[in-house]
Amino acid sequence: MQEQIKSATIYYKNVHIVYNIIYNGKYFLERRWLIMEDDEIVNLYWERQECAIEETKKKYGRKLLYVIRNILSCSQDVEECENDTYLGAWNAMPDARPASLPAFLCRIAKNLAFKKYSYLSADKRNCDVEIAFDELEGVIGGQAVEQEIIAKQTADAINKFLEKKKPLHRKIFVRRYYFYEPARSIAAHSGLSQSAVKSILFRLRRDLKKYLEKEGLL
Repeated sequence: MQEQIKSATIYYKNVHIVYNIIYNGKYFLERRWLIMEDDEIVNLYWERQECAIEETKKKYGRKLLYVIRNILSCSQDVEECENDTYLGAWNAMPDARPASLPAFLCRIAKNLAFKKYSYLSADKRNCDVEIAFDELEGVIGGQAVEQEIIAKQTADAINKFLEKKKPLHRKIFVRRYYFYEPARSIAAHSGLSQSAVKSILFRLRRDLKKYLEKEGLL
């Protein structure tokens, strides 16, 4: 007769403990790390518990590195920017309670990466980011693009514009202009040719400019 197994789950200090109890009396203990919910992580910041940074890095570290690496090329600069992002989140709370923790963190990371980027010499700059700036400056105007995108009114308008676009086109736009991913990488992830991606981006920029003009933002 095949042995039957029952499981009991216990949560203790962010550790997911699973007891698998076999009917004949044998058992073993398995420990699994539990990824905290965003509200729980934010509460740690508000309670000024330093483990908030550890939990943030555990859940969103890879995402933040992805954002930063698409802006900065030097590994040392990337590491410093990531660490400064956690410090920025620590200093921003509890004065501010973010509605979306990942968006809040990515905004801090991008701001810090852009500041560091502006101080880099021309030969060290990430040419893909430079191109992305040039592309959007043709739509938004001569102001600093990174500041313009972050500006709430323009950001809200861009989000509304993207809501009306096909899911694939939204993903391509976000990958290019929010995460500064090169067209060749977007093509590889989307299954399209690089020329097709560039064509979609061209049409999106053209349509975005018309939309922003209609909304009185240009």
